[in-house]
Amino acid sequence: MIPPSIQSGDAIRFAIALLPVLLFLAALRALDSYKLVTSRAVLASLGSGAAAAALCFLFNTFAFQAFPGLQEEYARFGAPVVEECAKAIYWIFLIATARVAFMADSAICGFAVGAGFAVAENIAYLHLLGDRGLGVWILRGLGTAIMHGGVTALGATITVYLLESRKWRGIRLYAPGLIAAMALHSLYNQSLPFPALSLFAAVAGIPLVLILVFYFSERSLRRWLGGKMDRDIEILNMIGSAQFKQTRVGMYLMSLRDAFPPELRGDMLSLLQLTIELSARAKGTLMIREAGFEVPPDPELENKFTELEYLQKSIGPTGMMAIRPLLSQTPRDLWELHRLERGLG
Repeated sequence: MIPPSIQSGDAIRFAIALLPVLLFLAALRALDSYKLVTSRAVLASLGSGAAAAALCFLFNTFAFQAFPGLQEEYARFGAPVVEECAKAIYWIFLIATARVAFMADSAICGFAVGAGFAVAENIAYLHLLGDRGLGVWILRGLGTAIMHGGVTALGATITVYLLESRKWRGIRLYAPGLIAAMALHSLYNQSLPFPALSLFAAVAGIPLVLILVFYFSERSLRRWLGGKMDRDIEILNMIGSAQFKQTRVGMYLMSLRDAFPPELRGDMLSLLQLTIELSARAKGTLMIREAGFEVPPDPELENKFTELEYLQKSIGPTGMMAIRPLLSQTPRDLWELHRLERGLG
C-alpha cells in the first residue's frame, strides 16, 4: 500500500502539471462573448494536440538516440520545429476548411491544440520523472504548458489576420504564423537554464498577447456583422423588387443569358437568395448569442442545406464559377455556413 503522503505528493504534481493550461483554456472560452467555439471543437483540438505529442515523442526519442552528442542543440532548435509543425497540422486544417474565421476562435482552437500537446507531454514526463521536486512541475505546468498553447494560438491567429487581408494565398499564407510559433518556442527553450525567466515570459507575456487578440477580434467581428448584415438585407430586398433587373446583381445575371439557359439562371438566382438568407440567419444567431440568449435548432435547416446542395449540383461547375462573384463567399461566409450546417444556428 502506498503511503498517504506519497499519494498526496503525486496528486499535487499532477494538479500543477496538468490543470493550469486547462484552466487557461477555460478562461479563453469565457472571454469569447460570441461563443464562437463549441465544446466539441475544443475537445477535437485537444485530441489533435495529444496525437501530435505522441508523434513528436517518437520522433524526438529517435533524434536523441541517433545524435547523442547534439541533444542540447536539438532541444533548443530542432524540437521546436518538429513540434510546431506537428501541432500546426490541425489548426491549418481548421483555417483551410473555414471552420475558424476570426482571430478569437483561431486563438481558442490553437491554444487547445497546444494544451492537448502539453497535457499529453506532461503525463509522459510525470511517468518518467515523477520523483522530481515541485519546482520542475511548476515550470512545466505554468511555463512550458502555457508556452505550448500560447505559441500555437499565436501562429493560428497570425494566419487568420493575414487571411483577412485577402493578400495572402496558398502555402505562404500559413508560413508566417508557423515560423513565428517555431521562433518563440525556440526562444523559450533558450532560456530553460534560467527557469524563472522562462516562467515569467509564459505567465506574463502570453495572457497579455491573447487579451489584445480578443480585443481586436471582437472589434473586427462587430464591424463585419453590422456591415455584412446590411448588405445581405439590401440584396434580399432587391431580389424581390420590380427594379431588380436594374441592380448590379440583376444586370450581372442578365449578362449571362447568352451563356446559360433561363432555367439555369433561375437556379442561380435561387442559390444566391438561399445563400444570403442562410448568411443573414447566421449573423443574427451570433448577435443573439452575444446578448446571452440561446437559439433553438430549426428543424427546417437540414432541408435548406439539402436544397442548397441540389442547386449547386444543378448549376454545375461552370455555372458556379460564373455566379461566384455574386456569392462573395469569403472564409467568414463559408464559416457561417459551416456553423449552420453543423446545427449550431
